[in-house]
Amino acid sequence: MNINKVAVYIIVICSMIFLNVNFSSAHGLNYEIERLGNNKERVILKWSNEEEKKGFALVYHYFANGKTLHIGYELKEGYPTEAYLDYDLNSVLYPIRVNLHEVGKNDDTPFTDINGLETEEYIRHLHDVGIINGFPDGAFLPENPISRAEFVVIMVKALGIEGKSRNIKGFVDIDRHWARDYILLAADNGLISGYEDGTVRPDKPITVAEVSSILARSFSFKTTKNGIYSKVRQDKWYSAAVKKMFDVGILNTKDSIYNFFDEESNISRANCAMMISRAISTY
Repeated sequence: MNINKVAVYIIVICSMIFLNVNFSSAHGLNYEIERLGNNKERVILKWSNEEEKKGFALVYHYFANGKTLHIGYELKEGYPTEAYLDYDLNSVLYPIRVNLHEVGKNDDTPFTDINGLETEEYIRHLHDVGIINGFPDGAFLPENPISRAEFVVIMVKALGIEGKSRNIKGFVDIDRHWARDYILLAADNGLISGYEDGTVRPDKPITVAEVSSILARSFSFKTTKNGIYSKVRQDKWYSAAVKKMFDVGILNTKDSIYNFFDEESNISRANCAMMISRAISTY
């Protein structure tokens, strides 16, 4: 592996600071990113809640391919419970991903069933930035489908959408749904519009086409390619959005999802995490 190392300044901190980016927390050690002046950014490592706080020391850090910052930490009693790293944006492919690794732990993956997966880096990324959690038994269930409601919750968190919905009427099938507030916020911000019958069908599995469509209108990608992809259907309502996913690198013909590509099939939790991770790391 070709590893591009950059100068990163490590400073241990003990007090809270104001951030430009604030994500909802997953369990364990997570991170947040703050934009600094002079074309620099800061990665801030902190525990997701007071009960989990433990002292730790930063052991190593490096950029893989200029895109993913790997940070190794070791739990140490009596050490500070927060730390940060500053890096120069001129030395990396912005925006970056961050993967956190606990040194000395045989399996430091945040979920019990993602080790060695093609999509492991992306699942770890969404966990470490505080966007996704797994199940109570520690699993992520990467091959399972993901519901429309679950996807909407992840997108609201990934985009940093906060506040209370102004939508009084809402949809006819979410009044008592666990994701109601997230769904209404997503609708307020143009992520979803629902069906003609007034439903949003929150528990229905979401498809590759639907994920592509929502990502295409949620992010302002700078399209640099105009490729031809033989497995992408033409003249469908989703065709332009799916093609855009390939043109900007959210999907790739080398991804295993392309082997039996079907835009109208349900997307797996793993591939959904891959697409969202790439989306928030691509401008």
